[in-house]
Amino acid sequence: MKTISCVLCCLLPLFAGAALTAQEEPFSLEFGSTLYRNSRPFVAADADVLQERLKPFYHGVASGDPLHDRVIIWTRVTPDTLDQQEIEVTWRVATDPALRQTVKTGTFLTSAERDYTVKVDVMGLAPGTTYYYGFRALEANSLTGRTKTTPTGDAVDHLKFGVVSCSNYEAGYFNAYGHLAARNDLDAVLHLGDYIYEYARPREAQDTVDKVRTLDEEIEVVDLFEYRARYSAYRLDTQLIHVHQQHPLITVWDDHEYANNSHADGAGGHQPNTEGTWQARKAQAKRAYFEWLPIRDPGDRGIYRTIRYGTLADLIMLDTRIEAREAQIYDVTDPALQAEDRTLLGGPQKTWLKEQLLQSTAKWKIVGQQVMFSPFAIGWAGLAIDRTYNETENMFLDTWAGYPAERAEMMDFFADNELEDLVVLSGSFHASVSYEVTPTPVTLSFIEVPGYGNIPKYSPSPTYDPETARGAVAVEFVTPSITSANFDELLGPESAAQLSDQVNQPIRPNPLIDLGNPNPHMKYVDLLSHGYFLLDVDQDGVQADYYYSDILKEGDPQRFDASLTSGEGTHRLVLGDRPAPPKETQDIPAPADPPLLSTPVEESVVVRVLSVFPNPVAESLYVQYSLEESGHTRLRLLDGTGRLLVSLGERDQSAGLYTYGVDVKFLPAGTYFLEISSGPGRAVQRFVRQ
Repeated sequence: MKTISCVLCCLLPLFAGAALTAQEEPFSLEFGSTLYRNSRPFVAADADVLQERLKPFYHGVASGDPLHDRVIIWTRVTPDTLDQQEIEVTWRVATDPALRQTVKTGTFLTSAERDYTVKVDVMGLAPGTTYYYGFRALEANSLTGRTKTTPTGDAVDHLKFGVVSCSNYEAGYFNAYGHLAARNDLDAVLHLGDYIYEYARPREAQDTVDKVRTLDEEIEVVDLFEYRARYSAYRLDTQLIHVHQQHPLITVWDDHEYANNSHADGAGGHQPNTEGTWQARKAQAKRAYFEWLPIRDPGDRGIYRTIRYGTLADLIMLDTRIEAREAQIYDVTDPALQAEDRTLLGGPQKTWLKEQLLQSTAKWKIVGQQVMFSPFAIGWAGLAIDRTYNETENMFLDTWAGYPAERAEMMDFFADNELEDLVVLSGSFHASVSYEVTPTPVTLSFIEVPGYGNIPKYSPSPTYDPETARGAVAVEFVTPSITSANFDELLGPESAAQLSDQVNQPIRPNPLIDLGNPNPHMKYVDLLSHGYFLLDVDQDGVQADYYYSDILKEGDPQRFDASLTSGEGTHRLVLGDRPAPPKETQDIPAPADPPLLSTPVEESVVVRVLSVFPNPVAESLYVQYSLEESGHTRLRLLDGTGRLLVSLGERDQSAGLYTYGVDVKFLPAGTYFLEISSGPGRAVQRFVRQ
């Protein structure tokens, strides 16, 4: 979250190499080096780390970036031995869940070079059609996935999308993903960024279920192996597996796929003196993103793109984070903040966006992007937290508010070209908000009040009428976080609830003072709840239905909270109390289990290696492995004949997913083995020291 949450989080101590607790002491190596890299005992005692019934496709299947004639399908193979040899994977696309009515099939070669991921752009499909797909490798079948191509022409009159962002594994359970997976009438799930979180957090900063879902708490993800390992850990989550299996995802990245508060040339969360160059880190993060997510790799082009849903809607996806964003300025008094050429989009993307909006012949123009677009007046809240107006406003400048000239330019463009039926979808804010988008929702002045000093006064704007939406140029829906910390988890439930109640109401420091409504264009707000919204689209209007669930209870039922409707040609939001009806056509869900296997599923393996990198290796070898049972774990280094060279260490470990780095530069060139054993389990990984 790049708002008050991020500011408060930055005040917490962050340790790139935090001290370890007694039970998490690293293995000690001879030769004066350390084996410890990071650990993740992230499952409950009665849960499986890996689902052996999915072997070797432990990370499930996924699809994404649907077009009218093609779609990306994805999986990851985990072989028993992770050497450099290629693995042939067969894929199949069919029109039935049993995969008997095959329409496309082929093979794909994967290897350690791409972290054994498989990504196929399946072409020659029919528009507006539900398909099922699966993979086969190493004499086993993957889960069957369900996906859908986009319609053409007037073939569709009703669309429904799930809209999500900000899923921090440690913060809670991904219940929203599970609820979306259970639906059978979605055209796609739009993920607006922060699919993973890269940072390290000390134990005292973890706010929810860290004993169950701890990930890499001692390190921040920086290099390729670490980004891959973080995606791997997330993608083992059952509810994330389910949502990928049942729906195509359309994704854009935000900052945490890279580093906190990223921009084109750096990040607030990147320290060049200890973490290398930003460009190198950015390249590694980008490579892992395209390996692990079902998105087309555009090569040197940006990820901004348009996905057309016939004549009903154009979905225009932006990159307001990595492509061209200038460094953030966190000072509303800095003249540079107001510079006319200050950019979030960059020239090429902005030109492209304007062209897409002008050339669109679709009924609805839906812009999906990362950070909040509308003005958000918050300076008044400084009265309650002993901050000045400017200090409070400074906390929210990682949004479009930090690029005011470009935001004004885009709003003028919307108005000057009389763009109708324009919808902006945003994430990153860790709260639910719906706006009538208007350049100047209020007129700001300052008044001197005894006992309060010089405080803001919000008066009605001459260019916007909150009753009729006159002056609005679009509507905006901001999706809550899946799990990442909301205002209540950072400010406390009582303070956050009070803020949520007051933010779009007249502000009264006492009964005699009325400072006006700072955000009359804000038609709905919830700063406390986690979940998602469904965007329902038809010829007459769009509707956002907000759903929430408790992230501290795995599988907690969801509750509907509110709906916001905007009729065609209005840019006006109406608050409602019932969700849009389901689509008339319900798709058959993909089956829960993989198709019939040619070999029986073996009993659970105690130790399994998921990833080794690099191989061949020059200096440091990294390994990610799982333990299905708690036990006494031993690591040993063997020579090419299997003889013991050195005992790397041993300790008791709980069931979970672990990642370690081994210093091997002392070894002569040749072939070696890393042996990991725990109780009755044993895994041996071959590697080459070059």
